Amino acid sequence: MRCGVRMIKALNVRAVEEALPRAGLNQSGLAKAIGVSRESVSKWFKGESIPQPDKLLRIGMLVGLTFEQMVVSSLPEAVPVVSFRRKAARKTKDVHLDHARETGELLKRLVKYLPEAPLTQPPVLKEPRSDYDYVQRVAVDIRKEMGVEDKAVVDFKDLIAKFNRLHAVIVPALWGAQEQHGNALNIYLPDSGVTWVFLNLDSTAVDFKFWMAHELGHSLAPSLGGEEGESFADAFAQALLYPDAKAAALRLRLAAIANTGLRIKRIHDEAKAHVISPYTIRLAVQAYEVANGLDPLDLGDISLFMGSVKTFCKGFKTITQTLFKIDVPKPADYAACGKDAFSSSFFDALAAFCKAEEGTEHYIHQVLGLPLPDSKALSEVLRQ
Repeated sequence: MRCGVRMIKALNVRAVEEALPRAGLNQSGLAKAIGVSRESVSKWFKGESIPQPDKLLRIGMLVGLTFEQMVVSSLPEAVPVVSFRRKAARKTKDVHLDHARETGELLKRLVKYLPEAPLTQPPVLKEPRSDYDYVQRVAVDIRKEMGVEDKAVVDFKDLIAKFNRLHAVIVPALWGAQEQHGNALNIYLPDSGVTWVFLNLDSTAVDFKFWMAHELGHSLAPSLGGEEGESFADAFAQALLYPDAKAAALRLRLAAIANTGLRIKRIHDEAKAHVISPYTIRLAVQAYEVANGLDPLDLGDISLFMGSVKTFCKGFKTITQTLFKIDVPKPADYAACGKDAFSSSFFDALAAFCKAEEGTEHYIHQVLGLPLPDSKALSEVLRQ
């Protein structure tokens, strides 16, 4: 048993049920004999509660069982491992993490509706960490596995294909474009080994690509949680989308430009070509300088630079606008995008769930965060 894990105790229902007739008792007779309500006994046999020690002692004396025979212990179900960061570096509070874990608990109900799982688990990183050289090595290896080592730009299809090879379930989400909403959420269910990756379609293409790479980092290192996991995922995303070799080449070009404004323009041009944020490229260049002991180039005041980044990002449409040509997609189109755009089994599993279960509009409302009327409309479409 792992230190700090509290065992769950429950009545050994089978043993007590078998012993009752031998003692000439049924559940009603047992309730009367030990002075408790019939409802209390019913809860014990349903596994909803366990008798107090004094009641267990009396039951044992009545039916001829020891404490060890009447009580079974087990480990609690594995708690979902969540990785979640909000937009604009806003602090993630306990309430956000609790909500994410609740979503993970709800997703457990959906696991049985997924396609049959492969017999083997895809490989993940053995001892993930965030130091520069390690992350760059990981990024090089992953680019080779993805078959993009010679590509100038990693595109969305490359990232989607890698998620699918990791057996991660992509969940397209409509969380809005305002800063108070999240970008992405990664939920790993240890008991089933399923990883769920929520991606906000209401993000610009620039943000969306980075957060796809970020969540890929989490999927490769499911053992890392908290700030350590976030630091690794950020560093991995940066290295995957703009690796060491590119940062080195760009720094040489920037060093040959005397004017700071022209340097920033060059970074913007590079960012546009790669469909990533200029800030990601700035960080990549600066990390390269630190790792190689180089004097930092003047890349301008950070607050002014970030202002230019905000303007830069406005030049890109959201993924919702790109996929659906409108800001609010129809339920049928939204459901179809899971398979058509992301090769994801999520909406197929959700459709099977809707056909088999009751109250599915409330389930969709809780899992996807859609308004209840939209959740009801999506539920009706999925039942067809």
